[in-house]
Amino acid sequence: EKLDKTHLAEFHQIEGIIADKNVGLGHLMGIIEKFFNKIGIKDLLFKPTYNPYTEPSLEIYGYHPTLKKMVEIGNSGVFRPEMLRPMGIPEDVQVLGWG
Repeated sequence: EKLDKTHLAEFHQIEGIIADKNVGLGHLMGIIEKFFNKIGIKDLLFKPTYNPYTEPSLEIYGYHPTLKKMVEIGNSGVFRPEMLRPMGIPEDVQVLGWG
């Protein structure tokens, strides 16, 4: 891949997962907003996307002041129940993930 302002040779990643009852997409978006606000990224945008293991799924974009545009900073979603069954997670527990 060609190096430019949005494609660098170095890579940084953070991941999070929450498993609980009665949580959903709104909780996931709120947690992501709090996290990124704490590290100084205040202007976020969520876009629906497809991920094979989560539904619904969202791409996360944050405003980059130097580039003066929104750039993708993460991906997220609510894990599909069929992904959780083999792990023995009860049907009434939802799992939120982002990275």
